[in-house]
Amino acid sequence: MVVEQEFADLYLLTEERLLPYLSDTDCGDCGYSCCIALAEALLARTAEAGRCSQLESRMAVVMDVLIRSEAPVLPYNVMMENFAPGLVRLGSPEPHSPVLVTCNFRETVRLLEQIANLASMDAFLLMSDTKGYSVDNAVVEKRFTPFEIVKVINETEIGSSVDHRRLLIPGLAGHLASQIKQITGWEIVVGPVSGFEIPLFVLKGGWSI
Repeated sequence: MVVEQEFADLYLLTEERLLPYLSDTDCGDCGYSCCIALAEALLARTAEAGRCSQLESRMAVVMDVLIRSEAPVLPYNVMMENFAPGLVRLGSPEPHSPVLVTCNFRETVRLLEQIANLASMDAFLLMSDTKGYSVDNAVVEKRFTPFEIVKVINETEIGSSVDHRRLLIPGLAGHLASQIKQITGWEIVVGPVSGFEIPLFVLKGGWSI
């Protein structure tokens, strides 16, 4: 009997996920009838983001790079493999760089490192102890907790490395934002569901990456 392999959902970029980073004015300057049509062409790799006249050059470059990247295939049988909770420096972060919070599932961390490298993004990445669960599973299993996040903040002393107190948490954990803020004392920014969006989200939010 052949058992079909199941693969994890990596929350890849879609037209709807790209749309917030385009002008959303349907101006037509790009040669397409509307922004969603341009987004479709970008994902089909028949157009480049620079066609949007209202898109900053850095955003356009990063968008193209992320769209053209090859996403890894992640089978479910690697779940629960993890790194020790702690801090990962993506690129060469400086005190003003964003602080991202994620799980300690090995493949999630590696994927975020790959994304950051592709986008030339400098950031601090806090790996909270989720017992090896990916973010979506950790949220469901209540392993993505404010207590583990404040623990990794304290253990890594990340506060001494940055000149701000803002944490970017995964969109899937957005409902925990107020609890995380209350327990950590940090301002919480709810990020996107897709890790591939993070560099775009950070750029749009005014962070320097």
